Amino acid sequence: MAELIVVGVDGNERAERAADTAARLAAATGAGLHVVCAYVRDQAAEISVADGTHEVSISRESADIAARVAGRLAKVVPGVTSSAVQGRPADVLLAEADRLHASLIVVGNRRMQGIARVLGSVPAAVAHHAPCDVYIVNTG
Repeated sequence: MAELIVVGVDGNERAERAADTAARLAAATGAGLHVVCAYVRDQAAEISVADGTHEVSISRESADIAARVAGRLAKVVPGVTSSAVQGRPADVLLAEADRLHASLIVVGNRRMQGIARVLGSVPAAVAHHAPCDVYIVNTG
C-alpha cells in the first residue's frame, strides 16, 4: 500500500504553511497527499447581485478551499486529492486519516488562547487519538 499524508486546511495562512510542509514531506518520501477542510455545519443562502442570484454554502466554500490548496500543491505533489467533510476539525482529520489509511497526519500548531486552550486544541486531539504518525508544524 502506498504511503499517504493527510493535511487539514481552513483558508488561513497558518494552515497553508502546514499544507506546504505536508507537500514537501510527500514529495521527499514519494507519498500521496490528501487535503481536507472541515466545516462544523452547513448553511446555505441565496445572494442576489446584478447578474442574478447565486447560492453560497459553507460546504461548497470548504470544498473550494481544499481544492484550491490541492491545486496549488499539485505543482509539488502530482495527484493531490481533496475533500470537505462536516465535523469538528480534529474529528474530521482523524476520520479521514482512518478512512484513507494514511501513514501521516500533518497539522499546524496554531496558538490557542482563552477557552480554546481549556477545551483543547486540534493538534493535541489529533496527536492523542491518531491512527498513524502525526507531524506538528510550527506555524506560529
